[in-house]
Amino acid sequence: MLGATLLGARARLVRVETCFGRGLTQIVLSGQADAVAREARERLPAALAAQGLALPTGRILFNLVPAQIHKHGLPLDLALAAALLIGDGQWRRPSGPVLFLAELDLRGALSPPARATLLAALAAREEAEPPWVVTAPEAAREAALVPGLEVHACRDLGEVGALLALDEATRAGLAVAAADFADDEPRRGLRLDQVRDQSEARHALVLAALGGHPLWMEGPPGSGKSMLAARLPGLLPPLDEATALELARVEALLGPVPRLPRRPPVRAPHPSASRQAVLGGGRPLRPGELSRAHGGVLFLDELPEFPRAVLEGLRQPLEEGEVRVHRATDEARFPARVLLVAASNPCPCGWAGHPRIPCTCPPSRLERYRARVSGPLRDRFDLHVVLGPVDPRRMDGPPSRPSDEEVAARLEAARALQAHRRARGGFDRAGRADWDALLAAGVEGAARRLLRRSAERFGMSGRAILRTLRVARTQADWEGRARVAPEDVLTALGYRRPATEGAATTPSSPSASVPRPHARGAH
Repeated sequence: MLGATLLGARARLVRVETCFGRGLTQIVLSGQADAVAREARERLPAALAAQGLALPTGRILFNLVPAQIHKHGLPLDLALAAALLIGDGQWRRPSGPVLFLAELDLRGALSPPARATLLAALAAREEAEPPWVVTAPEAAREAALVPGLEVHACRDLGEVGALLALDEATRAGLAVAAADFADDEPRRGLRLDQVRDQSEARHALVLAALGGHPLWMEGPPGSGKSMLAARLPGLLPPLDEATALELARVEALLGPVPRLPRRPPVRAPHPSASRQAVLGGGRPLRPGELSRAHGGVLFLDELPEFPRAVLEGLRQPLEEGEVRVHRATDEARFPARVLLVAASNPCPCGWAGHPRIPCTCPPSRLERYRARVSGPLRDRFDLHVVLGPVDPRRMDGPPSRPSDEEVAARLEAARALQAHRRARGGFDRAGRADWDALLAAGVEGAARRLLRRSAERFGMSGRAILRTLRVARTQADWEGRARVAPEDVLTALGYRRPATEGAATTPSSPSASVPRPHARGAH
């Protein structure tokens, strides 16, 4: 009989062996079971008696294979009971492997695992001969999220015994229906055209959503940074089934997963969050906010206020799309392909560069504030936008252009172009494309020369050059162009901030080293 255990960020099936011997009635459990599994020895006699089942007399030995792996995280009660009753001849032996996944109470009723049901089901599907699954009704729908797996819901031990007595065809007809991947989650009602002015920032938001580019917005309080970030999820397409399943695997480590997520997740940890809370860790290993945002948005408001260890720990996962957590006796890999969006004030008091409110920060404090975000991390933001204060007269004006309907239509056309490129063996979103793929997709000679001259003039790193071309590719997609043109490169350069630039710039005082893009009210 089969049970399951957690192994890092995944589950592994455990074979439960049973041996009966002479002597006083005693239940012995070997194979590095945790305290919860060892306590099942005390629950089993009461659960069997409540269901009218007999506990065999004599010594009962359970062996959990493989023995060298510590068993924890998933209940083994039902697997132990099934192994005992089948071995004693009280239940019919199934013709194939069966995964028993539930706790038992003292009345013999099945209770769902507290977490990781989906991971156990995925481990079952990976077997050469996938077992069918027996679990509590509350967990059966979660196990059925895994396609191609036969899942059965039973309320107590009596129903499990009756299920095992059925022939294969009858039993298969009683399986829980597979989950539907329909998009039944409502879209968010926040509209981008509700943000007054800030045409440059609104266009950067569109590019971030279309190409998967990390975005940093900097500006004084009330300039619209949080409003813009809140509207980004509405610009993203629904999750594909593979990404939804990856995200569900992450959430399964924390609790039940009622259905596959369809809308991209949005996680916004507080600046006081620890490295473990953002990146993952703990005992047992748990995913952090970064992995819980997989396929969606990780919003870091007040970026410089986060601990330095958290910010520096983001660098590797942002490049590789994966978090690796290592402990002395355990390790895990969590997916982390996220759209990083950050917001910050230009200085601790928030008013540096404001045209009317003076900054009160002394130079030393301002320098310390700027140094909280390292140059290598700054270099990983494809898009950097400086927001100024909104003209109060615009607050009563009409919605900003373009309207959400116009943006949605252009995004749909741009994504159709990306899908066509991918169908021909290329990439879709440029945010993770490599240099050769970007060139193969089409770059005009004048655009390449402009990028080369700009790199020499501004001392851009290789990473900065690559990321600039990625943004230019996305801008070309937005404009419906098959080849990157010089104006696309110019737009990308305007959103680029040198990693060595510590000072915050404002619309009224642009950076002297990188040209800002032209106003985009017409886009």
